[in-house]
Amino acid sequence: MKQHETVVDGLVRILQEREIITEKDAQALKEDFKRREAPFFEDFLLEEGIVDKEVVLDALQEFYQVQAIDVLGEVFDHDLVKMFPKDVLLRNFALPYRRDENVLFVITNNPRNEDLDMRLREFVSYDIEFLVGIPTHIDMTIKEFYQDPLYDIDYEGTIEETQEQEEEEREQDLDYYREL
Repeated sequence: MKQHETVVDGLVRILQEREIITEKDAQALKEDFKRREAPFFEDFLLEEGIVDKEVVLDALQEFYQVQAIDVLGEVFDHDLVKMFPKDVLLRNFALPYRRDENVLFVITNNPRNEDLDMRLREFVSYDIEFLVGIPTHIDMTIKEFYQDPLYDIDYEGTIEETQEQEEEEREQDLDYYREL
């Protein structure tokens, strides 16, 4: 990793070093990415079929010098994820991964984001260690997690259902006493 190298430049350099792309390909990729609407180069590489996700994850790991995690198919700890508001996780492409004593490991698309540690500390007091993942996959996983019925609590429906059950029980009690 070179000092102040962008993600695009870093990933292109790594792909060239691994002889996955040529220098000519590298320049064409950069130009093509600038014209596309994909907000993240990692996603662009995958969407265009230039490399597969394992190659992207390996390159991210080398670029950021932290462990890369494929979030697709991972099972996340409900309690860890629920420590943070959904919008905070989505805005920051951050997904709590696991806890080891006083350290919380968080997968993010940019482990160098200096503000992220501060933003997450608003909700937890753990030491935070960052891992890296593919942005779109992090986003999809967060959205999927919060849409899963197991994690979606319908408070209004629950309250209404409880009130209906209590009313039925009162009616049954009244009927019982009327029969006496």
